[in-house]
Amino acid sequence: MSEDEDKNQRLQDSGLIEWSVFSELVAMDEDEEGFSKSLFQTFVEQVKETFQEIDANLESKNLEKLSSLGHYLKGSAAALGLESISAQCERIQNYGKKINCDKFKLKDEPDLKEEDDDFWIKLIEDALEKARDDFERSREELNIYFEEEI
Repeated sequence: MSEDEDKNQRLQDSGLIEWSVFSELVAMDEDEEGFSKSLFQTFVEQVKETFQEIDANLESKNLEKLSSLGHYLKGSAAALGLESISAQCERIQNYGKKINCDKFKLKDEPDLKEEDDDFWIKLIEDALEKARDDFERSREELNIYFEEEI
């Protein structure tokens, strides 16, 4: 297996990326060198800013804005094939609308009920923590793939 094939296989095996979407983006590099890498670099900046906004809106418990921010990042992540991040952002979007899309249960807060905004905040915090983890893992894999820090 060549080095490129190894990188491709590693990225596919990570479970973080929808390969069909990602490979289409990389194919665009034939027309404009570095195109796909620039998309991911832009996304990294977008994620950093949006995570900060989410943190601020968690503080103020603004569920509507949190839903909107989740929706925004979900679309960007999906367009790049970053399916694991997209899935967590979809959770944020739904929880912000008080929709328990995956019937998530709070193990450490059994007294919180769905009527309480704090219940939804806790669910969003869980999804955000997983999104951050998936973002870091995806970024590590993409750094290896592109052989450069993105």
